[in-house]
Amino acid sequence: AELKQKHLRTTNRHFGYESPDEPIQDALRKLETTFFNVVVDTAISSLDERFQNLGEVNNTFGVLLDFPNLEEEDLLQKCQTLSTALTHDSQPDIDGTELAKEMKNFPPLPSNNKTNMERLTFLHEKKLAEIYLNMWVALRISATLPVTVAAAEISFSKLKLIKTYLRSTMIQERLSGLAIISINHV
Repeated sequence: AELKQKHLRTTNRHFGYESPDEPIQDALRKLETTFFNVVVDTAISSLDERFQNLGEVNNTFGVLLDFPNLEEEDLLQKCQTLSTALTHDSQPDIDGTELAKEMKNFPPLPSNNKTNMERLTFLHEKKLAEIYLNMWVALRISATLPVTVAAAEISFSKLKLIKTYLRSTMIQERLSGLAIISINHV
């Protein structure tokens, strides 16, 4: 695409220490510096932030995958960190020391390369949820962590289609039901 170049007025200025930058006369160069570079910088910083957040989640919940390979001290420390992360209003969802004991006594699986979901299914199928209660809760929480925000964005866009200006007096139960039907139509 050819962009029209504008004729810029020039004025004589005295030299100063902090003189303003020269205006960009090339239209493509101006587009690159004012739009393209800003978009790319925003995308890069957003990706860096996402990967940093995912790394923090991996550091917190990684103990659920790596516990067969950890020493007792590391296992206890990481379980305590997970217990602290899963605390709300000074009430922990799991007990870190009990979780470490459960992990030490966890039965050997056919393969050590199990995912959290496969371990959760194993506990459910063998009816071991009551015995390994803290591990059951921690695995359920890790299985429900959202990996991306795409599902939430889809839910909100579906909600806009369901609840329009014409249907603004819908009760919460009906709205929830219609949203579930719309989102999980399969």
